[in-house]
Amino acid sequence: MFNQYPDIMSVNDLRTALSIGRTKAYELVNSGQIKSIKVGNAIRIPKKSLFDYVDHGMYNRVEAGKRLIHEGGNQ
Repeated sequence: MFNQYPDIMSVNDLRTALSIGRTKAYELVNSGQIKSIKVGNAIRIPKKSLFDYVDHGMYNRVEAGKRLIHEGGNQ
């Protein structure tokens, strides 16, 4: 899983790996849901952080929550 990505990923790599947009990627990083480090002005994400996020089911819960909101389930 995610073998095509480097061990230290950029935000763009994260976006591609999770098929998410720029805003969502930065939201996940800035909220700490996906652990990251700063190298100068650049944000870098250890691939392990991506694995942790996916392994703990965070990705599925976020996507399910979005579906509920869009379908009117959380009104």
